[in-house]
Amino acid sequence: MPVNIVEADIKRDLDIFLELLNRNRRNDVGRNRFEWLYLNNPHGYAKAWIVYDENTQEPVAFTSVLPRLVKVDDYEISCWNCCDFSVDQKYRTLGVAVKLRRKAKECVDNGDISSLYAHPNDRMKVIHERVGHTPIGEMNRYARVLRSDHHVHQRVKNRVIANIVSASVNFILKIPDAFFSVDNHYVVQMVGDKKFDDEYDKLFEDIAGCYKIIGDRRSAYLNWRYIENPLYKCDRMIIRDNHKLVGYIIYYIEGSTAVFKDILCVQDENILKTLLFSWIKYLRKKSVHTISAIFMNTNPMVAVFQKAGFKIRSEKSSVYAYARKKDEVEPLWLNGENWYMTVGDRDV
Repeated sequence: MPVNIVEADIKRDLDIFLELLNRNRRNDVGRNRFEWLYLNNPHGYAKAWIVYDENTQEPVAFTSVLPRLVKVDDYEISCWNCCDFSVDQKYRTLGVAVKLRRKAKECVDNGDISSLYAHPNDRMKVIHERVGHTPIGEMNRYARVLRSDHHVHQRVKNRVIANIVSASVNFILKIPDAFFSVDNHYVVQMVGDKKFDDEYDKLFEDIAGCYKIIGDRRSAYLNWRYIENPLYKCDRMIIRDNHKLVGYIIYYIEGSTAVFKDILCVQDENILKTLLFSWIKYLRKKSVHTISAIFMNTNPMVAVFQKAGFKIRSEKSSVYAYARKKDEVEPLWLNGENWYMTVGDRDV
């Protein structure tokens, strides 16, 4: 089909993005999501491309990328986090999709931006591979069941027996906690949705050097991503050592599930275990049944969470990356072992 791809005007074309996305997905999103995500990012405006049918001049597809500051070794670069991709059913041919996805890559090749990364679903993997993006890892979901009450009562209709069974299962579910002690030397606090401040800037600067590649987690980005986010309200637990902030976990509760979004903590096993198990203990008291956490498979936090009783689940997606050829960042960028990536580094 004859189509024309043009760079979008981010402010003017928000309603086009909104209509195209909502008519090609099950759950509608509001305009406030686009205003927040595309216009208010402290790292800059989003960039997008729209596909028009040349015969009707109607928009039939679009894709977008979000600017993201990332520390690579000792220096900071600006890259793109690939975001929305929506194509009307009639135009879902490999050719249209590849041409649209290639637009961001061309900007990298032309030196407009240094690099990009993406988290395509299974249908989109072939598109990323066709344009030359490199698979660098997987995003896996890990879960820990804290309470069995709901599942047991669904299966056991006798209330008395169900209560006895669930109490027994809940006791078994606590067993992993017995192998980890919480060090009362550290102060652990719930701070709810209080704004992030310069304490978090200092923590990020202290920790960033421990990883080859890590996305910016200073207060401006964290406030935008988690406090101003119109899609869900996040809480967080922090840990202090002699009044100094040394770690945090960001999450939200949806029904009876705690949905993990991010963690940053100094590389001290005792501090990390104290933070993680204090969080698990708190969630159990809040009658949370399950904790769900998504990490890139190479993230060192995976081993810590697995020791804390988290089990890998079947849900997963791929991580792809691309950097300008022969750029100094390319060999580091395309090696998944270098990345500190959580679900908080994905598009929204």
